[in-house]
Amino acid sequence: MSPLELQEGIASLSRGAYFKEAPLDMMLSILTESAAQMSGVERVSIWALTNQHQELLCLDLFELSPRRHSKDQRIHARQYPFYFQALRAGSCIAADDAYKHPLTAEFAADYLPHHGVTAMLDTPIHIRGELQGVLCLEQVGSRQPWTSAHGLFAQAVANLVTLALVEYEAEEAKLQARAVGEQLRAVSGAR
Repeated sequence: MSPLELQEGIASLSRGAYFKEAPLDMMLSILTESAAQMSGVERVSIWALTNQHQELLCLDLFELSPRRHSKDQRIHARQYPFYFQALRAGSCIAADDAYKHPLTAEFAADYLPHHGVTAMLDTPIHIRGELQGVLCLEQVGSRQPWTSAHGLFAQAVANLVTLALVEYEAEEAKLQARAVGEQLRAVSGAR
């Protein structure tokens, strides 16, 4: 996929009206599926840091060939300390050979062969300057070196994930404020 095609894909995703109307899980599914289709990368996933940053929880994974979504897989920091340390440092991890890259080699014993992953491009997701998760692009089978266009594309998609999460938080805050307001009115009306 050419840099121009990736750029046009991000522009079209950015204009998506679904950010205001769709539930969070649907927004994340749209982003992973669209990113996979636009980039031609087999696996695209969004992970949230949980359990005091000791675990990654998959919010959505899209596999291009079987056209399948899944979620809820977990990756624990104790199994992959170098990878988690790099994420916490804010590093984008571009592993052209995931088995040999120092920050992804610890996945060689289980995750990589289990999923057929050969190359990984992982971009941290930040909200208000704090690390909240990671966007993962994973090549399966034959691998191609990650280009700067892939890196920019992944960062742009990660930014859209941030936008989706912030929109979700804002909507949740509005709903909570409305509920508290209704409770206050009920209490003051009962007097």
